[in-house]
Amino acid sequence: MEKYPQASLVILWLQLSSVSSEDKVVQSPPSLAVQEGDSATLTCNYEVSYFQSLQWYKQEKNAPIFLFTLTSSGIEKKSGRLSSILDKKELLSTLNITATKTEDSAIYFCAVEEAQCSSGTCSLYPNATADALQL
Repeated sequence: MEKYPQASLVILWLQLSSVSSEDKVVQSPPSLAVQEGDSATLTCNYEVSYFQSLQWYKQEKNAPIFLFTLTSSGIEKKSGRLSSILDKKELLSTLNITATKTEDSAIYFCAVEEAQCSSGTCSLYPNATADALQL
């Protein structure tokens, strides 16, 4: 019986700056190495004034690939071996990758979209999503 070495996967994070000095988005762990076939969990903690949504991306060679948008707490989104959930009470989201494969080796990042509120009226920041895509 022939043995094949298991591939090691490296998952890195891209830390994006926040919209204001009071807002924070912190991703953990900073990097993660797992064996092919194992599961990986990435966490995105956030503190923003007016939360609108949270997006997960996977950085490909030429552009980020959109994975999920989460707006409702507790709702799990799935796509193949990837899933994500948002917990608004704990102010965090997790991205889970099950049965990892070598093609999962990449930079993953989250972006938080925030509404801008003044005089009781809220609207989305016009560049919130676009800023997250400028890499």
